[in-house]
Amino acid sequence: MDDRTWMYGARNTTAWIVGLHGFLDMAEANRCPKGFMCCPCRVCQNLKQFSKRGTLHIHLAERGFMSNYTLWTKHGEPGVLMGDDEEEDDNNIPDWAHLQAAGAFEDDDDPMDVTEENVPVVAEPPDELGRVFVDAQKDSETAKEAKKFEKMIEDHKTQLYPGCKPEQKKLGTTLEMLKWKAGNGVTDKGFGELLQIVKNMLPEGNELPSTTYEAKKIVCPLGLEVEKIHACPNDCILYRGTEYEKLEACPVCSALRYKIRQDDPGEVEGQARRKRVPAKVMWYFPIGPRLKRLFRSKENAKLMRWHKEDRKRDTLPRGRHHCSDQL
Repeated sequence: MDDRTWMYGARNTTAWIVGLHGFLDMAEANRCPKGFMCCPCRVCQNLKQFSKRGTLHIHLAERGFMSNYTLWTKHGEPGVLMGDDEEEDDNNIPDWAHLQAAGAFEDDDDPMDVTEENVPVVAEPPDELGRVFVDAQKDSETAKEAKKFEKMIEDHKTQLYPGCKPEQKKLGTTLEMLKWKAGNGVTDKGFGELLQIVKNMLPEGNELPSTTYEAKKIVCPLGLEVEKIHACPNDCILYRGTEYEKLEACPVCSALRYKIRQDDPGEVEGQARRKRVPAKVMWYFPIGPRLKRLFRSKENAKLMRWHKEDRKRDTLPRGRHHCSDQL
């Protein structure tokens, strides 16, 4: 791929105009089977398609290119470019999935074996959320899981800092901030910097976590089992099953499965191969653990069984039918 810094330069320069015509030539050469082309302007962002080259020309001249589109995956180039500050592995867990995926945080526990004997019995908190944690601890399938819930109950009771409002707890505040992070699309790095700023503003001895890792670890037991499935960046296929799981590129659109490193030297003899980053990952919650999590709460379990146990059924005299049956 050639240098495309021109895309985000001034749009009245010769380099930009020449580059634009080169892009339009490529877009025309790689039209979809129905003859349309995705528009990568700041407004359309490859979500809208047009049949005329002139439409793309006008949009791009007036609005410029969407951010970070230096690899033209929607216009013929089969890959996704890896960012300079991107992690080198695919183990970053989304905020909605955090947290027990593939045994996350398992190695950070006390090295001693956790047994039923050293899991303390915790007094039931007076509030609903605390009772949910206690119920979950009682229903834990392993002593190690029960130990984690015991720590969560402790954090649920711990004040954020001495003299704070009664409702300001370590766990609740952490959950609230993680929810804000996910809702506003804040990166792990940016969220960690915010935690440091807020922690320094709070009184000495406060319990606010200082890093994103610590914040996610606090709510670890709330996580669900999650599967990471590589996907085509254009959403054609999932790399799973005997037909697709070992492929390196999409059989439909030819997009590469893994991101392209800008400084990739390739395989070097005597050096371990750097871990590759998938172009796109789908995070899937298996239905079994999801149902088990819902049934751990007495209130949720009652609602889940309502259709079988509490739903009222109409009883009509023999020979009578619903109006809908007579139509």
